[in-house]
Amino acid sequence: MSRPHQAGFTLLEMLAALVVMAVCSSVVLVAFGQSARSLQQVERSDRLSLAARSVLDDQDIGILQSGRREGVLDGDIHWTLAVSEQAAKAGQPRLMRLDLTVSEGRRRAQFSTLRLVSPASPGSPGNAL
Repeated sequence: MSRPHQAGFTLLEMLAALVVMAVCSSVVLVAFGQSARSLQQVERSDRLSLAARSVLDDQDIGILQSGRREGVLDGDIHWTLAVSEQAAKAGQPRLMRLDLTVSEGRRRAQFSTLRLVSPASPGSPGNAL
């Protein structure tokens, strides 16, 4: 006697399909998790870069002098700025090196730049150019 042919999938085929779907789902979830972490890192880096730009822009106001300054932005971004004068000949513009460290929690970024300062006339400090 012959059995009538039944249409459909066997239990083994269904289990294999479920295993393949589970593996694919886990790969997709891992990829989404990594992209979310990457976006958070970019956001934090952008935040630290903007804070650094703000601190350096504030140094354009007033007279730039050698020394060390510290401060806090937005309540949780700490910054430290070290300003040092580079060697220059008399009558030439002064060159100042600015080394800035900006940190938020465990994240830290360091920035350096040079600023040209006009030579000081007797009795008056130089101004940033």
